[in-house]
Amino acid sequence: MENQSSNINSSYERHYAERAKAKVYPTEFVVRTMLATYPKLDFIKPVPGNTILDVGFGDGRNTVLLCDSGLEVSGIEITQGIVDQANARMKNLGHRVDLRVGRNSSIPFGDSYFDYILACHSCYYCDEGQTLQDNLKEYSRVLKPGGFVIASVANRSSYIFEGAKELADGSLEVANDPYNNRNGYRLHGFSNTADIENYFSPLFNNFSFGAADNDYYGISERVFWVICQKK
Repeated sequence: MENQSSNINSSYERHYAERAKAKVYPTEFVVRTMLATYPKLDFIKPVPGNTILDVGFGDGRNTVLLCDSGLEVSGIEITQGIVDQANARMKNLGHRVDLRVGRNSSIPFGDSYFDYILACHSCYYCDEGQTLQDNLKEYSRVLKPGGFVIASVANRSSYIFEGAKELADGSLEVANDPYNNRNGYRLHGFSNTADIENYFSPLFNNFSFGAADNDYYGISERVFWVICQKK
């Protein structure tokens, strides 16, 4: 039997292969965080030439925005197939990027390499034997001192956790993914921003928070946005 990591690898590679030739658009929270100004959003925004790691870039929808912003863009994904598909898209668009196979808890770049990490719907994926804390330690390792994480974090009341099995480390084993990509896999969820800040605080400070509560025609997506700085 395949383990949870190999299952999700094959599921997502098929998922992105099916849309490899489709035009894609950046995620709204990424656009708003990178380009807009809000009263409770307080961080030093990236400028051309800064280095950024796009964690779990998928079909490259946010990678394109980062390149268009003049950043030095790298990224990681869980299979070579997904990397190859995104590299083809970037090449067709004339972008130069450094995309590699990696995991949240195993990033194939050196210490203090990046000014920023973008983790859009990705940081809370926990491989077998790993926790979200392991992921955050790896993020901190590859960030420069004072570097920033820009992330979305799962809300425990979101659709993906319907019927999920709660585990002692704060993660939940997914049971009813309507997209059939994550069943049997562990995602870490939070109930409120205070819990997020407490969990992240050993490694990060200077938090900005936002949240979304969306009903996409029967799929209730609830998620937190968090920006924080490496201590």
